[in-house]
Amino acid sequence: MFTYNLRCMPSASLSLFLATAMFAITGAAQTPTHVVISQVYGGGGNSGSTYTNDFVELFNPTTSPQTLTGYSVQYASSTGTSYQATPLPGTITLQPGQFYLVQEAQGSGGTTALPTPDASGTIAMSATAGKIALVNSATALNGSSGCPTAAQGVVDYVGFGAANCFLGTGPTATLANATAAIRTNLCVDNQNNAVDFSTGAANPHNTGSTLAPCNPTGPGQIAAAGLANPASVNQNNPTLLTVTVIPGTNPASAGISVAADLSNIGGSSTQPFFDDGTNGDLTAGDNIFSYSFTPSLAGTFSLPVTVADTQMRSAKTTIALTVIIPPPTISIQQIQSAKPSPYVTQKVTTSGIVIGVKSSGFYLEAKNASTTATTPQGILVYTGSTSKPSYITVGAEVQVSGTVATYPATGLTPSTEIDSPTFTLLSSGNPLPPAVTITQAMDSPSGGIYQFTRLEGMRVAIDSLTTTSGTDASLTESTETNTSNGLFYGVVTGVPRPFREPGVGITDTAYGPLPAGVPVWDSNPELIYIDSKSFRGTGIDLTSNATVTGLSGVMDFSYGAPEILLDATNNPTVTGLMTAQPLPVQTSGEFTIASMNLERFYNDVSDQDNPGSSAVTVTTEAYQRRLNKASLAIRNVLNTPDIIGTQEVENLAVLTDLAKKVSADAVAAGQPDPLYVPYLFLGNDISAINTGLLVKSTKVDTVRVEQFGLDTTFTNSGGSQATLNDRTPLVAHLGIKRGSGTDYPLTMIVVHQRSLINVDDPTSTGATVRLKREAQAEFLAKLIQGYQAAGEHVVAVGDYNSFEFSDGFVDVLGVTRGNPVPASQVVTPPVAGLANPPLVDLVTLLPAEQRQSYVETGSAQVLDHVVVTSDLVPQMTRLAYAHYDADFPLVYLNDATRPERVSDHDAPVAYFSIPAVQGTVQVTASATLIKVSNGYQATVTLKNTGAGTAQNVVLTGAVLGAASGSPLPYAVGDIQPGASATATILFPASAGNPGAAAVEKFTGTYTGGAFTTSLRAVIPAN
Repeated sequence: MFTYNLRCMPSASLSLFLATAMFAITGAAQTPTHVVISQVYGGGGNSGSTYTNDFVELFNPTTSPQTLTGYSVQYASSTGTSYQATPLPGTITLQPGQFYLVQEAQGSGGTTALPTPDASGTIAMSATAGKIALVNSATALNGSSGCPTAAQGVVDYVGFGAANCFLGTGPTATLANATAAIRTNLCVDNQNNAVDFSTGAANPHNTGSTLAPCNPTGPGQIAAAGLANPASVNQNNPTLLTVTVIPGTNPASAGISVAADLSNIGGSSTQPFFDDGTNGDLTAGDNIFSYSFTPSLAGTFSLPVTVADTQMRSAKTTIALTVIIPPPTISIQQIQSAKPSPYVTQKVTTSGIVIGVKSSGFYLEAKNASTTATTPQGILVYTGSTSKPSYITVGAEVQVSGTVATYPATGLTPSTEIDSPTFTLLSSGNPLPPAVTITQAMDSPSGGIYQFTRLEGMRVAIDSLTTTSGTDASLTESTETNTSNGLFYGVVTGVPRPFREPGVGITDTAYGPLPAGVPVWDSNPELIYIDSKSFRGTGIDLTSNATVTGLSGVMDFSYGAPEILLDATNNPTVTGLMTAQPLPVQTSGEFTIASMNLERFYNDVSDQDNPGSSAVTVTTEAYQRRLNKASLAIRNVLNTPDIIGTQEVENLAVLTDLAKKVSADAVAAGQPDPLYVPYLFLGNDISAINTGLLVKSTKVDTVRVEQFGLDTTFTNSGGSQATLNDRTPLVAHLGIKRGSGTDYPLTMIVVHQRSLINVDDPTSTGATVRLKREAQAEFLAKLIQGYQAAGEHVVAVGDYNSFEFSDGFVDVLGVTRGNPVPASQVVTPPVAGLANPPLVDLVTLLPAEQRQSYVETGSAQVLDHVVVTSDLVPQMTRLAYAHYDADFPLVYLNDATRPERVSDHDAPVAYFSIPAVQGTVQVTASATLIKVSNGYQATVTLKNTGAGTAQNVVLTGAVLGAASGSPLPYAVGDIQPGASATATILFPASAGNPGAAAVEKFTGTYTGGAFTTSLRAVIPAN
């Protein structure tokens, strides 16, 4: 059996082929040693066909009988991966020169039945393009991983028409209802479908047909295949015409000549082609004959070619060529003179210098480009997956013809591009147009979204850029590894870091017109996207707040926003990378509460807790790496908070493993073991990401932990009831330990609200998302209010998937706190007053530049919040966000030795003072009176004779005789058991005459109580 060079064409491009390993194409025909496919016909029963059925014809070209027992004929569509098999029945032996006819599906047309078939199937084959295989088994082939090979039992294979798998350099020509692919020489197999088959009227043979035995020593015919590159060319632009010749054998061809009739395109009717390295021929002596020609006539042509050798053998082929009358020549400046371009949908010809090449196209900048123009001087030439000529290189001057288009069509700042292009090289090695340097003044936060559009498609440079995100990457979740794509955001150094602001982003046009009162956010027009890999440069992995100097590249808008594609040779300098900084260690008088979104934290065993979920079973190495990174973050960055609310954890087993890992690592590192106790309830999320809790048992007692809202529903946009809480709130009743005294009671709630995905969708899908986000906020507000009304101290932490302000669609935090924006300022009307007194989102107490737990498209923002009842605000000593995730490159996920990028969210940690133990409080007052100018002064001593601390002691009343003292109220503060504090009160002279008897009365309050003391006094004379 021969081994075959089966080739795959992976895309619609007929000029791009990928070889799969089977054999190298030889320069001479070979005598087959097995049965071959000799004829393929898929037009049976179609309009204009003669025969009523499709068929495949086999032939034995060898000199010995060949068995086909157990074989099958198999078919797949031109680009399909699934094959249909027709098993060949019984015991089959073909004699030398004998045919075998396999009948397939019957159509409704045709006039003539096939000769009696030797085997029958029901496969409906395409009349024009498809793939046929002769296989030595009845098992259907699988082409999902590429073209089938001999290892899968392929004996012979024919790709016809536009098939993506074939033998040799290409498939056969395209067939029609009345034509078949017919093996030109039954006795020769060049292992090249394009050469071995020609098209003609179907002529089926069966085992009863006259034998046609092959002479093994007979001559092998010469063969040829023609090609034009490019196959579609503008009039008066050159194309390379080639003819690949398969020399004859027995004897070998000598003196091969190739001539073509080019008279229809303005050339000679007997134009010779060359295989000597001249006239466009690339390699002398390789049997590829070439001629570079510039057509002067337009049209679609099939150019006749004749091939001959001195052994009197000849072959004919054709070259398909389309010559187009070129569109009018328009300068890049004219094309880009307005947005949208006045030439959109029109075909144009333009030219410029290639300044950047990427996989899907290249960028042209006008040769006479101005760096101060107000409209773009460059343009994207979009090629998609179509291969580009080798001369499309930086510095080449190229003429391009194609259709002007806008992409993306719905964006506010779309790119103008040239689609379906053809090319002509004008010159090479040109100097590049000068780059426009983007300065701090040009990168204006108030400059609006159009401030960079004048630079579209042009060379630009930035002397110094400060990054506002870590480098992005693509995730392989099963191994928890990221592969960098070299993309990151930044601003010109000196421009303040951009933060998310209230309202709907101006670039968010999906929803359509907004109600008049809804605020619009400017989408931070100062942000610039940097792509360090598109031009095949060295990718850059960095953190936020790094400084990148010496950038140069091309300004691109093909994704609807300003993006600089760095030059392939640009190697900027990066300094000032961030590292995770530990948060302050809590004092002995504080307790801490944190929230950690652990981003799809899955383990290495199948999820039995969530049957039917989409939880990914990761590798053991990946799971252990995530555990190690999370332990490092909790211990060394967050300093083991007393209570951690978690989100996106698969199940209790994962949270238990994490608690054990933290303990083991703490002991190994000589740190105190927090002895975290894990709690988690399964919610409704199909992704198996649930809310949980880690409680440091050395510091906190757990009373009970409950799940709320598992079965709660809401009314969606269609009026139906739907699940409200995919990730249910978890409520824990806890006690902060206070030595030998009673615990300080605390109610802790962990939440993970519905994401912002599709919140801007104008259809019922988006309406349901908005209704759900509002309903979840109302549910949570009512839940918290119930505990607040009962006098409980409540802390609600989690990923709220919302900002501290309204996003313009739903005011999630406002509704939760009880004080949303007015209904006129938000798309979804909010419900106000659900929490009273209003709750406090602690992030609002931070300076603006510290409000960050997440980075989205380069903008810093807060999604992770700590919301408390107002009684806890005086106890809060600080709130800090631990920056160890959102600002770091995603590839840091791959490193088990560092805490950064265990997730995409930064954790907030809130610090609270621990209130003193409340015991019996007894406040008494005494006073000393002296005479002062214009009245009397009393030094009042307040003493706490009880066993508990008198908190917030305030002297509210002071009377001497008939006069009241001042200043009142007089704040004294806390008085510990057995301790005293003093207050100075002044009384007017009207209190009484010196030496007269009077009554002093002092009243006051402290947390949880009040006091009154009456004293007899003598008004002093001096």
